[in-house]
Amino acid sequence: MAKPTREIRATKIVATIGPRAEKDGELVRLLSAGVDVFRLNGAHCQPGDIARRVSLVREAERVVGRPVGILLDLGGPKIRVGPIEGDTTVWKDGDLVEILPGLRTGSGKRISVTYPALLSEVRPGAEIRIADGLIRLRVEKRDAASLKARVLAGGTVRKGAGVNFPSSALSAPAVTAKDRRDLREGLEAGIQFVGLSFVRSVEHVKTLRRLIAAADPERRPWIVSKIERAEAVRDLREIAAASDALMVARGDLGVETGLAAVPGAQRAILKVGRELSVPVIVATQMLESMVEHPVPTRAEVSDVANAVNDGADAVMLSGETAVGAYPVEAVRTMDEIARVAETQRSVPLEIPEREDRGEDHTPVVCDVAVVAARRSGAKAMVVYTASGRTARLLSKGVSRIPIVAITSSEEVRRRLTLLRNVVSYRIPPSSSVEEMIASGDRVLREHALTSATVVEVSGAAALEGATNTVRIRTIRPSRR
Repeated sequence: MAKPTREIRATKIVATIGPRAEKDGELVRLLSAGVDVFRLNGAHCQPGDIARRVSLVREAERVVGRPVGILLDLGGPKIRVGPIEGDTTVWKDGDLVEILPGLRTGSGKRISVTYPALLSEVRPGAEIRIADGLIRLRVEKRDAASLKARVLAGGTVRKGAGVNFPSSALSAPAVTAKDRRDLREGLEAGIQFVGLSFVRSVEHVKTLRRLIAAADPERRPWIVSKIERAEAVRDLREIAAASDALMVARGDLGVETGLAAVPGAQRAILKVGRELSVPVIVATQMLESMVEHPVPTRAEVSDVANAVNDGADAVMLSGETAVGAYPVEAVRTMDEIARVAETQRSVPLEIPEREDRGEDHTPVVCDVAVVAARRSGAKAMVVYTASGRTARLLSKGVSRIPIVAITSSEEVRRRLTLLRNVVSYRIPPSSSVEEMIASGDRVLREHALTSATVVEVSGAAALEGATNTVRIRTIRPSRR
């Protein structure tokens, strides 16, 4: 098992998997290359896919001997172009086209889109973007049957292409019927994270929170709110405070807000994540050229490195590992970029302020631990955690010092796979704090921390919310 030293990459790697992952040895190869969390794209999953792939991940987990997290990314209310005769039609700049709600087969200058409330919620003057914004329309007229729109930027319209309405307030549900089915399958299979697509308000997060409330608390997944709508950017702090993690979903975010706005939105999301102690995943097209080529572009390398330097907890691969020609190479490349970028990342002398959480003093305890670790020259910060929360708070403390999380729960270890700078180990359940720390010391000695100075964060009881103690100590050799 890996030693808790700087050889461990701090930034975590999330990799999307699809049908190819079911081939013998594929998941083990990806894990060996550096994957920490596997992502299942619910939009492309049929009944049974989620349970089967979770089982395969658990088999690979046993082979590599370390915990692996699983993120089920719910498809959400994605709006798409309906069927088209011949599957495509071509529109030119200036064409006047007709758009209908439903699944009627389109042709020529008429298509349908899969949004029932199209005519009541999209008004004249609204912009429509198709195929990741490559095709742009402006609505000129609305009647009882359809929208009439002028083509601003033309191209080939394909059936199933995504459709966005960046200037319209849509009432699409946060969680679709398919999402609910996928979620049930994922909860039964044992996922650690659930991605919520097209979040527009904190109420959407609360809806998903209610849906997972019945799950066993130890197996209840963390909610990853995907920031990809303009409304989500505007209500970012409220959404972040209600979530367990955030994802910078740059694909639809770029379509919704404009490509030039994405870098600023990414920095804002990372900043709020630091302030509220919420992990952030940066996603979409990070090494896109590696879908077809064995090496990335210089711009892609800079993109990944900048995300790492800006404090991303995790960086994500999508098509690169799901359908690309070089999945293992993509993971290795991202691993190398992250490791190099981490050596160049500047760490502020002052601890960034976190938002006041009232009587909850655990964030303060974690900040004290970071300062103590820096000034004492500690080799590691050791945290005893029942739910993973203290480890999450400590991981947002902006430090190069490794965090060793010790817990009695394998499910908690799997959730910790998303946290920057955290490596975890499991100990048996303890009946007292003294027994817990004694078990932890045995683990630390086994992993090269004998005689090392560590900063230890623990509590008066092995319970969530009991963290109240910081100690600087030396791990003594065991007595024979």
